[in-house]
Amino acid sequence: MEEFWQGVADFFKNAGLNILYGIIILIVGLIIVRLIKAVLKRILRRTKRDEAMSSFIVSLVNIVLEIIVLITALATMGINTASIIAVIGTCGVAIGLALKDSLGNIASGIMIIFNKPFKKDDYVQIADEEGRITQINLFNTTLKTDDDTVIIVPNSEAVNNPIINYEGCRFRRVVVDIAVDKGSDVAVVRDIVSRVAEAESLLAKDEGYSVVMSGQDMNCVKMQLKCFTLTADYWTVKYRMTENVYNALKEEGFLTPNMQVDVHEGERPEAITLTKKSKKEVITKAK
Repeated sequence: MEEFWQGVADFFKNAGLNILYGIIILIVGLIIVRLIKAVLKRILRRTKRDEAMSSFIVSLVNIVLEIIVLITALATMGINTASIIAVIGTCGVAIGLALKDSLGNIASGIMIIFNKPFKKDDYVQIADEEGRITQINLFNTTLKTDDDTVIIVPNSEAVNNPIINYEGCRFRRVVVDIAVDKGSDVAVVRDIVSRVAEAESLLAKDEGYSVVMSGQDMNCVKMQLKCFTLTADYWTVKYRMTENVYNALKEEGFLTPNMQVDVHEGERPEAITLTKKSKKEVITKAK
């Protein structure tokens, strides 16, 4: 029994102080890391850095300092830290291979934070997903659409695909697709649509607008109204102009064509050629 207690006493005599010093270094070091973290947050807040960048910098500094404190405390206790560092490095390689996609997202997140192709509250289109940025993390970016749907896009997808940031420009172009019956007077349709555009108060008149024929198929003539509005008013103008153009053309007798197939029994009838007079009769009957 006396030998046991003597062994304990010899241990604390030889290594006990080192362990005590290591514990003190660990406790004091963690307190200092917290103080540095708080001071760094204040500095970044005063410099008005981007929220995502500030969060990333604080997290990175916190992790690095905590690792340094831990290794220093272990070395003070007399533990061979070289072997620990080697084990951590080996584990890091294995984890890196297993989580290469996640690490790719982290690398992409760092690029987004520092290059700033977009920031929080920007309205963007990323990887064919459109919405307002609500959060930027190291692994993913969160969008919120106009219908309150939350979309989470991996950062690697955001970096490797085209990014459309609508906040970068003051105005956004609105395109309204129009379809009218074959044989319709394009000039008359253009005049009707132009009157609708002139009456819209939210259009950026200084940016101009145009009504053009974009094509045709077997049933209709395709036209487009192209105009500009403030980015914040885009969807309001888009929906309102689509409805107003439809109502204006309907009032003037320009009906949106429907697919129609005529089936005749017996011999094939002669081809029917529509004249201006017969066209007016068809429109009158439709009313």
